[in-house]
Amino acid sequence: MISVLTVNYDSSADLAELIASIREHRGGVEIELIITNNSASEEVAVSGDASIPIRILTPDSNIGFAAGVNLAYRSSRGDILMIANPDIRVSEGTFDAAVRFMDASSDVGVVLPLLRSLDGSVQSSVRQFYTWAVALYARSPLRLLSQPSFFRRYLCGDMDRTRPTDVDWGLAAAMFLRRSDWPDPELFDERFFLYFEDVDLCYRVWQRGQRVTYCPHIECIHAHRRASSNPFSSAGWHHFQSFTRFLSKHGGLPQRPERAPAQAR
Repeated sequence: MISVLTVNYDSSADLAELIASIREHRGGVEIELIITNNSASEEVAVSGDASIPIRILTPDSNIGFAAGVNLAYRSSRGDILMIANPDIRVSEGTFDAAVRFMDASSDVGVVLPLLRSLDGSVQSSVRQFYTWAVALYARSPLRLLSQPSFFRRYLCGDMDRTRPTDVDWGLAAAMFLRRSDWPDPELFDERFFLYFEDVDLCYRVWQRGQRVTYCPHIECIHAHRRASSNPFSSAGWHHFQSFTRFLSKHGGLPQRPERAPAQAR
């Protein structure tokens, strides 16, 4: 079984599209969908059927993305977990391909699918870990004018996107994990209300000797809006707060650790 974990916050229209895509492209995989509804002003009115059970969890307040995913995780039963934003659309063959790859790759801790925009273009969804040059440039107006070589490297701009490739981290908009790798009741560190929970999770996966792998033969569509691009917006403020918490937790900006020997995991 694959447990699809998602968090709703004023995104019921997107959520309906996600559910429709899961039903259409379930393939031969057993699926359950668990939704944490963080939006007090929006009732989520969806129902499961015989093929896809759906559970809706409603916390007393907006507990954030990381905690919302963790709440859904604790209620899930699948051997494989898919974290999916409501604005994700599953494509044909997505689930079957993810199961095959994870079954064949026990040393991979996170699988990141290729993400396409609604117009079919490939999104830049995988990254190298932050450096100070990247962190400062990403908040500079110069980012809109050019991309120096260090920033292109951060965006994995020259990566071969035709075959599975190890990357430092990728967006939590869509990722697959294996339940057996996460015995604790949390996937994400709940100190990150929004943003950097994915950077932190992927860093921890590398720390324990597993890989984070981008798999272009596994595809999803992502109606991405990138709310954090405006540093003066609420999302931009959350991004800055999470950045400072990441710095505090890791004592700076860590880079990819050397993989530990298999027997030392």
